[in-house]
Amino acid sequence: IHCRYELISAILHHLGSSQKTSQQSRKMSTPKSTTTTKAPPPFSLLVTLQFQDNDSLQFFLKEIAPVAKHVKENEPDTLAYEVLLSDKDPLRVLVLERYRDKENAYLTVHKSSEPFLNFRPKLAQMQEQGKVTISGHSYSDSMIGFGDRLV
Repeated sequence: IHCRYELISAILHHLGSSQKTSQQSRKMSTPKSTTTTKAPPPFSLLVTLQFQDNDSLQFFLKEIAPVAKHVKENEPDTLAYEVLLSDKDPLRVLVLERYRDKENAYLTVHKSSEPFLNFRPKLAQMQEQGKVTISGHSYSDSMIGFGDRLV
């Protein structure tokens, strides 16, 4: 029994020593952290549009379709761009826009694209004519949760 105890004790001592040696070598070989610039969180817009009639809604859907197509094909830093139709109010639409960042993807790339620049005055004219009421808000991502499983 005494021999077994000495053997187990020697094994445990060896394991403890090798674990300390392994931890020490990891500490020595771990590179010092470098200062990195943290990327800004994704930026989102949720815009609600309430149309006065079905003709105005159909005009909007026709006019925003080329914008959505352009975004999908040419703006890789636009993470989501969806036109959602209310299941309770046939004249209510939600436009969900999600960008990798606000400064570049949204303000620089998206807002300067030709399809957006062609579309925006048409929507403004609809507003001026009382055909649509627009409300919305912008958000920075909390990094809690996820965006889409359909990808």
